[in-house]
Amino acid sequence: MREITLEFKKIVGEGKALGRSEGKVVFCYGVLPEETARVRVTFEKKNFAEAELLEIITPSPKRVAPKEDHYLSCSPWQVMDYDFQCETKKGLIEDLLYQTTKETIRLDKFYTAKKTFGYRTKIEYSFTGEPGALSFAFHKRGNFREKYVLAEGCALISPETNAAALKVLAVINGLKLTTADLKTLIIREAKTPGSRVAALFMKRQDIALPEMNIEGLDGFLAVYSNPISSVSQVDGLINSWGNDFVTEEILGSKFSYGFDCFFQNNIELFEEALKEIRAAAFKCGKLVDLYSGVGVIGLTLRDLADKVYAVESSANSAKYAALNASANGAKNFEMVCSLSEKTADDLFDGTDILVLDPPRAGLHTKVIKRIMEILPKKIIYLSCNPITQGRDAAFFMEKYKITRSAGFDFYPNTPHAETLLVFERD
Repeated sequence: MREITLEFKKIVGEGKALGRSEGKVVFCYGVLPEETARVRVTFEKKNFAEAELLEIITPSPKRVAPKEDHYLSCSPWQVMDYDFQCETKKGLIEDLLYQTTKETIRLDKFYTAKKTFGYRTKIEYSFTGEPGALSFAFHKRGNFREKYVLAEGCALISPETNAAALKVLAVINGLKLTTADLKTLIIREAKTPGSRVAALFMKRQDIALPEMNIEGLDGFLAVYSNPISSVSQVDGLINSWGNDFVTEEILGSKFSYGFDCFFQNNIELFEEALKEIRAAAFKCGKLVDLYSGVGVIGLTLRDLADKVYAVESSANSAKYAALNASANGAKNFEMVCSLSEKTADDLFDGTDILVLDPPRAGLHTKVIKRIMEILPKKIIYLSCNPITQGRDAAFFMEKYKITRSAGFDFYPNTPHAETLLVFERD
């Protein structure tokens, strides 16, 4: 693989720096605008190349020292001054929305994070090393075969979670388990009042663990995950100790979620997003919350609607949404376990407010089609991907205007953010 030295000009869509060498565009993580760097080309096509950073030759005044040696894997913007991160992120969101909608959409607000480390509610560690001396690891960005060793875990989650994870690792090493036996260790953390559960995903069902009552954990699960799949999915529960869920307090209400449920990764900023969503809502008859997870958004708005319908495809998340409705005394809340695109058409009829919080892939085309048929009075769309949000927004903007917008730095030190767009019928 060849090495080249070049100047990088700007940060683009995925958070990489863009430079040019011999008329070819070169993308690389870990470089800032106006920096000259020596890089190694890892992938090359006729018009562009991907590269990995070897050395910064001319550093930017916006550069700061990274907190971790594996930062390129988990949070490649650790080397950027935080104010510059937020300025860059806001600009990227607006650029991506323009590229996808062909309309200029300026964010009314951009909410910065108070904590730039230790904010995550979930961490997933893989393993590397020899039996009896395994270490936690992250896969190298862009190269699934190579891994970074994580001697002390990762700074994006709390020190308490990392301390508990290392205690689990000590047990694993005492059993002389191998990387052929194990997939990952996933830990979920509730920030307020503070609780954690861990799930060890194993490729064999015959591994007997000792009592896993680990200090710092409220529960532990030994999970079988089919080795044929590279994903840490639950294919069987081998054993469990303590709780298989955590409970988080958000805006004065409590929400529980299982170890394998989706939950937002930055609680402080999620609360700010909920306040923005609430400010955009109004007293109405019917509110529908699609991709509802464990029901947090719909339940937070329940006092504004006569009836709230929440739709979620994950059976375990739907189960916890119903439990959360009961725990919060929400008698006007109904949970529907279904893919949003397969939900019965009549559920949408008469919708006043439609709340959307889809995964990165955005909305299914059938969902967009149904929305454009029923035309709810207001659409409140929270997204973790401005590209797919902009793609979907382009359809809505045929009949709606954007009346409120905000960005939230849910993921400091990474290129990712959360974006809220509110649509009202013209």
